[in-house]
Amino acid sequence: MVTARYINPEIHPALTDEDKKKCIDVRIKVFVDEQKYPLETETDDEYDPISAHWLATCQIADTNERVPVGTIRLVPVKNDKQVGKLGRLAVLSDARGLSLGKKLTLTMLEDAKAQGIKSIVLDAQVDKRGFYEKIGFVVEDADKEPYLVDGTPHCKMWMRSIPKEKLI
Repeated sequence: MVTARYINPEIHPALTDEDKKKCIDVRIKVFVDEQKYPLETETDDEYDPISAHWLATCQIADTNERVPVGTIRLVPVKNDKQVGKLGRLAVLSDARGLSLGKKLTLTMLEDAKAQGIKSIVLDAQVDKRGFYEKIGFVVEDADKEPYLVDGTPHCKMWMRSIPKEKLI
């Protein structure tokens, strides 16, 4: 549902505490308020301090105020510097339809590749599987069975080799 409300989307690494707080605020709106996950899943997260985060912002058409509308993070995988874990991809409901989820994911993949990461794994909500498949992630044979995360069916997906060509 695209609204003319948002214009001029931008994505940048969330390097400051202020930007990281904006990422958490977006996640709370999507995962807690909209999808009804417990608040603790976003506020007591052990991976946030060690993860790289990106923030998508847009201008509000009527005011030109720039506001946060999406986020994604890359979690380092313990004991394997060539694998990263995509997590917490979230786009506000009224900003969906602007391809921000895809743009956030491709931006994260480009930055991961620049860091020497070769493969990305993620725990996808089952109903979001098609979104990730269009970007190039797959469910491998050993990971075919869905599993519950906080009551929601998920599946493990992989991108074993981040494409060498520029993605964005």
